[in-house]
Amino acid sequence: MHRHSTKISGRLLIYFIIIMFIPIFIFLMFYNYYTSKGVYGALEQQAKILIKSDGTLIEKKMEEYRHIAYTISTDENVINALLDDVLEDSESSQIYNSIYLMLNSDNKNCDAHIVSLSGKCRLSSGIFPSEYDTRFQTNEWNRKNIIAEASTRRDLGRTSLFFIGDHRVNENDEQILFSILRNIFSENDELIGYVIVDVYTDAVIPELTNGSIFKDVILVDNTLYSAFSLNHPNMYGSFDKFPFLRDDSIQKYYYHFPSGLFSIVGYIDTSIFKGNSERLFTSITIALFLGTLVSIILSFIFSHSMSKRINNMIKNMKYVEEGNLNIYLDETGITEFDELAASFNTMITKIIYLIQSKSEEEAKAAEAERKALESQLNPHFIFNTLNTIKALAKLHNETEIYTISLQLGKLLRSSLKNHSSTCLLSESIELTKSYLSIQKIRFSERLNYVINTHDTPLDKIITPKLVIQPLVENAVVHGLEPGMGGVTIEIDIKIVLNKLYITIKDDGCGMNNPEMFSNMELLKDSSHVGIYNIYRRLQLRYGNNFSFLVDTGQNKGFAVYITTPIEEEQNGNT
Repeated sequence: MHRHSTKISGRLLIYFIIIMFIPIFIFLMFYNYYTSKGVYGALEQQAKILIKSDGTLIEKKMEEYRHIAYTISTDENVINALLDDVLEDSESSQIYNSIYLMLNSDNKNCDAHIVSLSGKCRLSSGIFPSEYDTRFQTNEWNRKNIIAEASTRRDLGRTSLFFIGDHRVNENDEQILFSILRNIFSENDELIGYVIVDVYTDAVIPELTNGSIFKDVILVDNTLYSAFSLNHPNMYGSFDKFPFLRDDSIQKYYYHFPSGLFSIVGYIDTSIFKGNSERLFTSITIALFLGTLVSIILSFIFSHSMSKRINNMIKNMKYVEEGNLNIYLDETGITEFDELAASFNTMITKIIYLIQSKSEEEAKAAEAERKALESQLNPHFIFNTLNTIKALAKLHNETEIYTISLQLGKLLRSSLKNHSSTCLLSESIELTKSYLSIQKIRFSERLNYVINTHDTPLDKIITPKLVIQPLVENAVVHGLEPGMGGVTIEIDIKIVLNKLYITIKDDGCGMNNPEMFSNMELLKDSSHVGIYNIYRRLQLRYGNNFSFLVDTGQNKGFAVYITTPIEEEQNGNT
């Protein structure tokens, strides 16, 4: 069925309008719902989480410092000092060291004070406060003094007394958030003194999270009916200083400590959020309508720009269809179009390269065949002559002449019977063996060779012609002839993980210019052009799916390592 086609400019205009108008209607429809249920619901949920997090943190801090007070109250040196009620200098130094150790180096956030019932023995990690002097601060009516409060608690025993009524500021301008008092008893359970740990605001308030949304959060002492503002540390005292606690119109959030002694209460000023929400609504509405108008204008500009670029690409692609490969797409400044243009240019470049590579491969193969034929000097005539020489050698029992004639005949026969650019791996090995047999007679004990095939199916795998034999010839020419010593040539062929590995190496005199073999392109115009031609023919056939490595040291050895994909003969075709 034929579908009605539309221009891209028309479609873009429709899409732009739809994209802009749908959010407007959705926003207007659900604004009230998301404001009341979404924003305030999320705000309330966050407030509950934060107030619980802060309450848990303060409770944890109280427990940490309660344990410090307990450790000091049960310290043997402290108990002995209070029993003596008089401190020697050595005892005083020892107890101070114990106090600092028990404070766990936290004396920047807290101070510990020890006082006997008589008030004669007084110790402190800082400056001993006069408020803790038991000689003067035992009036039971003074509910703002922790010593006075402890004296009224007949049932306190060995439990800890938490206190936020005293908001002193020490000599370092550090304000006390809460204090912890523990009775100190002798071994006979006789009350002999007190230890008070003063915890400063810097130990707790910097770690709280409530400052982000709460207008105020206070710590409430449910026993003494006093409170302390965690957001405004200068505000503390009785409940009448915090009127929002009694205002039922204000939404408050509570966290009650499991002990029941303390609570923290926070409240949020929602008027700010309501004002911001209304302003946000107005701003978004205006922005959406203006955006719609702008989008209509931009859609015309953008669609025209895109149509122009697409039409240019279509025109150039039609040129390629007609066989014109001299096409190049320029960058447009738009990422997607630039990527498409880059892919198109890459495709054209690869097509040109493949055409050139195919031509070069055929030319190289023809050149190698031509040189092989030229080097054999009319092989038909020589082959017939060799048959005559071989017959005479056999008649006169000349073994070496017979062997040379036989192997040279095999070399010539290989050149005559196969003019393809590829051959079976077994044919390459036989050609190499014939060459080495002739050279073995020539150089005798100076030349040795080993061929390892590792049960490789040589008669099923095809390779480019004239790959192994020229490299073996190179090993004989450059490894043996220049010197008087011997050389051993090793040919190794194996298959590993669907890859064919061919290694030709010798222990001869090596090359005097090993640095040239680090880059095959350097061999193109050198005396080693034969090695370069083998490398180039492999490159043209396999692209990047092969490796050709040369390992040579100056005056010692030469090796070539070749790795190619496995090509198997199919129905006699290569």
